[in-house]
Amino acid sequence: MADRIMERMRRRWRQVLDDVRRRRFLDLYATTLVSLGFAVVLLVGADLPDSVRWSVLFAGMGFLLLRAALAHHREERFLDRSDYDRRPITEDLRRAKDVWIFAPVGSNFLTEERCDVLRRGPLARDEGAVRIVVLAEFDAGDAMSEQLDALLDHPVQKAADSLRETRARLAAMAQWPVNGTFAYGDIAFNPGFSLVAVNPHGAGGYVNVEFHGFRNDAIRSRMHIHLTRDDGPWYTYWLDQFEAMWRSARGAAA
Repeated sequence: MADRIMERMRRRWRQVLDDVRRRRFLDLYATTLVSLGFAVVLLVGADLPDSVRWSVLFAGMGFLLLRAALAHHREERFLDRSDYDRRPITEDLRRAKDVWIFAPVGSNFLTEERCDVLRRGPLARDEGAVRIVVLAEFDAGDAMSEQLDALLDHPVQKAADSLRETRARLAAMAQWPVNGTFAYGDIAFNPGFSLVAVNPHGAGGYVNVEFHGFRNDAIRSRMHIHLTRDDGPWYTYWLDQFEAMWRSARGAAA
C-alpha cells in the first residue's frame, strides 16, 4: 500500500512538472504557490491568533486550488512513437519486475539494446519475469507478409525477414542464464495492434497499445494509447487481451 501511495505521489509531481513545461494550468499552479507562500509567512512571522487563522485559510485555499488543477488535468493518453523520445521506455524496462510484450514482428521494439536491458533488468532478479508473443513464422509470399508489408509506405525490410531475425533473437534469449523467468510463444493471427505492459499488476504499472493502421508514412506515425490502473475496465481489458494471446500461443509456458 505504501509503495502504491509513493508511486502515485511521484506520478502527481511528474504531472505537475510536465504541466509547467507545457504551460498548462499555469494560473492555477501560480495561485496555489502564492497562497501557500502567504500561509507560511503568516504562520511563521505572526503571533496573533488572527494571523494563524488567516494562514490556515490561505493554506486551505492553496490545497483546494491544487486539487482543482489535478482534478481537471487530463493526462495525455493518445500518443505516437515520439513519446518514447520524451519519456524513454528503456528506463521503465530496466526497473520493471514484470514485462509483457506482444509484437507481431518485433523488429522495431525488440532491438538488441532493449533485449539487453531486459537481461539486466527484470531477468536479473529472482522474481522478475518477461513474457513475449510474436507471430508464427511465415514466408515472404504469404498473405500475412503482404498484409504486414502494406502497413508502411516505405518499408526498409520485408516483414517475413524481420520476423525471422526476431525469432532468432528470442531463441538466443531463451538460452541466457538468468535469475528471472523468460518465455515466449507465437500465434498465427495478427490482431492489428502491438502491446507493451510494464508491471501490469504492480504499483505504477501501465500498458501501451499501438494500432498499426494502414499505409503509414513511417513507424513513428502510428498512434498508441497509454493506460494505467486509473483507467479502470479498459486497462483490465487490454491486460486480458494479452493473457488470451498468451494462452493461445504455441511454445508459451503454462
